[in-house]
Amino acid sequence: MAQENADLTLTAAETAPVTAGGLDRLARGLAGLTSLMAVIGIGLFLVVGVTMSVDVVILRTLFVISIPGSNEIYAALMCTAIALVMPNGLAARAILEMDLLVNTFPARVVAWLRCLGATIFAGCLVALAWAIWGQVEMAWQTGSQSLLFQIPYWYSYALILFALVVSLPVSLVNVALQAREIPGAPVAGGLSALVAGVAVLALGYWLAATHQTYFLSNMMMSALWLVIALWVMILLFVPVAAALTFCALVGVMGFFGSGAAISVLGSETVGLLTSADLAIIPFFLMMGSFAVTSGMASDIYRLANALFSPFRGGLALATVAGCAGFGALTGSSIATVATIGSAAFPEMKKRGYSPALSAGTITAGGTLGQLTPPSTAIVVYALLVEESIGSLYMALLIPAAVTLALYMVAIVLSVRLGAAGPAGEPWDRREIGAAALRCIPAFILFGLVIGGIFFGVFTATEAASLGAILAVVVTLLRGRLTRQNFLQVASDTTKSTSMIYFLIIGALTLTFLMSSTGVAQELSRMLLDTQLAPWVIVSLIAVLFILLGTIMDSMTIMMITASTTGALMQGLGYDLIWWGVMMVVVVEIGVITPPFGINLFMMRSVAPELSLTEMYRGVIPFVVADLLKVALLIALPGLPLLLLS
Repeated sequence: MAQENADLTLTAAETAPVTAGGLDRLARGLAGLTSLMAVIGIGLFLVVGVTMSVDVVILRTLFVISIPGSNEIYAALMCTAIALVMPNGLAARAILEMDLLVNTFPARVVAWLRCLGATIFAGCLVALAWAIWGQVEMAWQTGSQSLLFQIPYWYSYALILFALVVSLPVSLVNVALQAREIPGAPVAGGLSALVAGVAVLALGYWLAATHQTYFLSNMMMSALWLVIALWVMILLFVPVAAALTFCALVGVMGFFGSGAAISVLGSETVGLLTSADLAIIPFFLMMGSFAVTSGMASDIYRLANALFSPFRGGLALATVAGCAGFGALTGSSIATVATIGSAAFPEMKKRGYSPALSAGTITAGGTLGQLTPPSTAIVVYALLVEESIGSLYMALLIPAAVTLALYMVAIVLSVRLGAAGPAGEPWDRREIGAAALRCIPAFILFGLVIGGIFFGVFTATEAASLGAILAVVVTLLRGRLTRQNFLQVASDTTKSTSMIYFLIIGALTLTFLMSSTGVAQELSRMLLDTQLAPWVIVSLIAVLFILLGTIMDSMTIMMITASTTGALMQGLGYDLIWWGVMMVVVVEIGVITPPFGINLFMMRSVAPELSLTEMYRGVIPFVVADLLKVALLIALPGLPLLLLS
């Protein structure tokens, strides 16, 4: 929008350098290159998925054999695939940022700050490329290689470096494009933002390089300053990945020196990208996109609607159940609200449901997207605290079922206490049968993925790859695997994968900082010294996370706080798997809590005719239900772990 206004007010002198076509041609050229790389990357994902599925389902299950050295092959191919898709995410400007203050500042200031943030992101990419070059050089000199096939590691590291080299001009073009959106004076504003961004990067380096004595002698205060700087940067529109990486690098440099900072950044990055186990993220993202494209997600909603039709408020009950099923296929809270909401809200409105109940049901139901496996937030948590993804998925199942039950109770009570919800209609056995038959692929998909993990048949990554390939097969059999649909799924997967991996790189470096300096342990000691009961401390932290959830998405909060709070919970004697479940639960309460809950704004975009008052009134029963759930999990910390015993 700022771009449209700017074009009307620029003078010829100002527009000449930025609208002559050179920048746009360069952006299109880079987009074409990165798109080609992404297509190859998605192709490699599918090759790995098919190979892994054949290996797991046919060779291992039927013939009790496996492809020799399969883990080495998968690691090399997945590293290549992930590296290839990352530049395309940047070219599409799929970068997570906090826009809480977007209406607080004038449009020109917001655009200028975003240009500043893009400059800092580019600077972090330079540091990252430098760090990976060091890893390539080290692997070359030492001759390190895989055990079975003796594949030199420097091959994979060089591919990562290539992707980052391509990403650098993409990020610089993003700086220029962001500058062009500054109303009134894009050239002057862009140059000043560029200079300011370089100054911030230089200031961070100078502080870390010249104040090591302060860092080492004032560890807790230094960590506090870094946390404050992190939040300030995020609130001022610096991309979250850049803010994490910048603050982590400054901290590691301040405590251990510049060489150690670059080494840690490089080792954490190559460790992330060469881990076949972490391929679960793009596989589940792909599975979710194909589940939507194939119609499996809408099939679940249709079946839920048929099953709950006899009850008063049955469509609201069906919507919550549909959200749970949709979330089990996509793992996304916002996507659940957007997709289910666009289908359910008009239908509920047509049938006479109150706008408040309709909005509350859909908004709260969306939280089931992260509370049911496959949850992307829980994968990030597992990575940062080094816990089993499969165990965390199993631990989510009981809280997800409790959430679904409490939400249904909230709907029933709301209808009985006066919320408009029409009487039910008799069961239509033919509709139930048709809907259930249509849902068979979704049931098989969920059963194989989650059941395979639960019974130990597959690892989480194997289950994710199998799920992605099955979703592709269902899409193909239903005649929906068109070129346009495939490219859309590839685009969605590419953008999300790129955004998440850049975030994790910064978060892993920050995790190293917090664990190696002992800040988390010191924080635990300070809290224990307060003599407060552990459940009181957990309750206070839960309240803080609920408040954070009103202004931030669960992924960002996980990135910033998982490692520190995980160490704290261990110090208090709690299980890290239980805390992972608790983190997701309390953060997801925040996304529906007025006045800033993210899901509320997504619901408003789905149904613009809704008033804020109606939305706030509608979610209150569900917030109460969620608070009861939190109290239950704190009182019975072993509840999520029952399926693991």
